Amino acid sequence: MRTLMASLLAVTTAVTLAGCGSDAGEDGDVTRIKIGYPSDTASYGDLYVCQDEGIFDKHGLQVELTLLKTSSQLVAALSSDAVQIAGGDGRAIATGALQGADLKMIELKLPKYFVEMFGDPSIKTVEDLRGKKVGVTAPGSVTDAATRLMLEDKGLKDDVQVSNLASLPALIAAAKSGEIDALVTAPPQGVSTEDQGWHKITDMTEYETAGSVYAVTGEYAQENKDTVSKFVRANVECLAFLKDEANRDASIDAIQKYTKTENRDMAAYAYDFFTKVWTTDPVVDEDIVREAFVDAASGGEVPDDISQFIDNSFLDALRDEGVIEKSDS
Repeated sequence: MRTLMASLLAVTTAVTLAGCGSDAGEDGDVTRIKIGYPSDTASYGDLYVCQDEGIFDKHGLQVELTLLKTSSQLVAALSSDAVQIAGGDGRAIATGALQGADLKMIELKLPKYFVEMFGDPSIKTVEDLRGKKVGVTAPGSVTDAATRLMLEDKGLKDDVQVSNLASLPALIAAAKSGEIDALVTAPPQGVSTEDQGWHKITDMTEYETAGSVYAVTGEYAQENKDTVSKFVRANVECLAFLKDEANRDASIDAIQKYTKTENRDMAAYAYDFFTKVWTTDPVVDEDIVREAFVDAASGGEVPDDISQFIDNSFLDALRDEGVIEKSDS
């Protein structure tokens, strides 16, 4: 709790000093809100197209997208009302909930691990990883968790050395210096190793996880049901927009713009990858989310009933209307 309160104070102070934008409010039929997200990667393509294609506007929302750098900051930002809706890794949201934050998960848009492995030419298949060293980022990170899960599933847990490095640049540097034989990253970063002859070995999209969750505080959901409903309705439309091949160029444009990717081919690569894992029915699956709580608890106690941290009512309403026909996750 002390860690959460310290983070909350730091984020609140930073937002106040920055004077970044206006608070959530009503301008006639338009609702102004801030949406926080932890990384300017292609995984948040839904927010990018919602903003650039006018889909938020269409649903009566004037949105300020706020990049907060890490999922852990998102919990503090939500709790302090620095942002009203936030997207992040499910384990980070679960950590905040276990520490006492009043949180409700309203969407699970990435229910799979969205990372892939690149390696040197000698590694043709996952089986060829025996005796090799695989680089990932920090312990407990998405790349770390996905890699260990995959190795255990393939019976390679004790035959492959997993090396934790501090950052993506350190990971890429280790690959280029020969310190590791393979690396795991979110697309399209791994493509940068192709100039040294590396290639894609596999990805982890077959494994379920609460990869990207949208959350609000319980108080906000209760007092601003119409606003949350507008967001969910708009976001479902944006996820469908992304998955429609007819919108491929527009989607890549938005991804390239917001991720500041100079090479359009890399933005296109990322888009093509994420179309496999974005879902147009972002229901918050309790079984998947429970795993996030187990990971967040690190051996500690997990509540028997985690439904208290989930609110699928906004999606259920769209399903009742026929807006969401079926789950493709």
